[in-house]
Amino acid sequence: MTATLDRPAVTVGRHARVEAARTRPRRGRGLVVAVHLVSAAVVVAWSQLAFLGRSLRLDEAQSLWQTNHTYGRLLELIAQDVHVPLYHVVLRTWRLVLGDDIGTARVLSLVFLLASLPLFYLVARSVLTQRWALFALVVFSTSPFVLWYGNEARMYTMLLLVTLASQVAFLAVVRRGRTAAWVGWAATAVVGAYVHYFFFFVLLAQGLFLLAVSRRLPGRTVLKLTGVVVLVVAAFLPWFLYFRANGSASGTRPQLPTPSSVDFSNVYSQFLFGFQSDPVNTTLVSAWPLLVLGALLSVRVGSRLDRNGAYLLVAAFVPVLTAFVVSHLVTPFFLSRYMVPAAPALLVLVVAFLAGLGPRVSKVLAGALLAVTVAGTTVQATSSDNPVEEDYRAAAELAEQAGPRDLVVVSSPFTIYPFEYYYDGAARVSTLPVWNRQQSAPTYDAPELPAEAQSLTDGHQYVYLVLSYDQGYQDDVYQYFASRYEQTAAYAPSDGLQVLVFRVGYAEVVPLGSPPA
Repeated sequence: MTATLDRPAVTVGRHARVEAARTRPRRGRGLVVAVHLVSAAVVVAWSQLAFLGRSLRLDEAQSLWQTNHTYGRLLELIAQDVHVPLYHVVLRTWRLVLGDDIGTARVLSLVFLLASLPLFYLVARSVLTQRWALFALVVFSTSPFVLWYGNEARMYTMLLLVTLASQVAFLAVVRRGRTAAWVGWAATAVVGAYVHYFFFFVLLAQGLFLLAVSRRLPGRTVLKLTGVVVLVVAAFLPWFLYFRANGSASGTRPQLPTPSSVDFSNVYSQFLFGFQSDPVNTTLVSAWPLLVLGALLSVRVGSRLDRNGAYLLVAAFVPVLTAFVVSHLVTPFFLSRYMVPAAPALLVLVVAFLAGLGPRVSKVLAGALLAVTVAGTTVQATSSDNPVEEDYRAAAELAEQAGPRDLVVVSSPFTIYPFEYYYDGAARVSTLPVWNRQQSAPTYDAPELPAEAQSLTDGHQYVYLVLSYDQGYQDDVYQYFASRYEQTAAYAPSDGLQVLVFRVGYAEVVPLGSPPA
């Protein structure tokens, strides 16, 4: 699948409009766009369907567990969590109709991603010529970051879809200000608010931009903007009150670190290159100053972004920067997957940057960008060093070596969901801290660790300790067992996931496995 780049595109000011007027006759353009959209859909579908059978990941297990309940109980569980309910309601309905396995749940995310393709093209076309917009579509459909969430049973491709729909409507508001555009933008704003909390940062960026350009738009822009804000608040208020009544997720918030400037750079590195091993990612992040310098040197004197390009610049950076600031001032929640709404705008801006460099240079760099994107997707999908590839299937199979007199202990507690999805062993499974799953997940209490661990080990021969998703106390758990018991085996099914075997009693047979290093 390729997009021809025979003619350079200018993405700033009046030149963009002149160039757009030179494109081929309208009757041929529709066919070209349709062919590229179908080709992109085939590439995306093929790349995603090939990995539907990969191991269940932690967040996916949460989706399956939550949507196994009735709609009423589902809403209650989501209200006690850090998300909003629309995706989960849709997923439960999808599973009831088509099947309840993980592959079926992942296909729903693929459907959202496929529906995003034409919307992405429309956003790209607002600042690029047809040929460069089609090239941007190729980059988007092979993006490692986008494709990673295309087969994950979570709400991120739904968030991507509603963000792109919102941007299409918003750009129409900025361009013409017609009533239909305002209605479309208001509708996507309400839907997006029920898909993910981060969407409010998208709306904030749009509102600020609209205020900044309101003087150049038709009258009553500020009044209409106020009406959209009131509508979103009124529509979201019932859920907010229900959320507050259920404890405001006080017992289920993950313990995330306060983000650093490196974390901020990592977000944009992942947007372009996906999830790579730590050494590769360090190299990519360290190259950002050179890329910024190159961008500054390449800017043409006197050029300026048009209104659409200026909005995409805001859409790519303001929501992420706002989330970064809020994570410092209120509570840390800075995760790249939450920032997925900013990824399409960044990809369009990168292509726009290349398009403005001149015919020969732009073609060479466009080819390099596509090669890096495809390589990043390939390495991300096949590398055993992928930092976000959680192989709970392998961990469960290793723990199935445990016998009836042994115990499997999982820490952190909520990682028991993906583990139990695969586990079919003879040993009982518990968590540390100990979790009564009729209640919210327990918080770690260091003074209680010895008593809880002792209560688990009493009467058992071996403990298979499964460590993943460090919540700040994983080393305490490991040190407790390592300092008191003999470690007889150690496994690392994937990066950050360990299965450690400790002799806590007496047995005639030692479990097979490699000795600890």
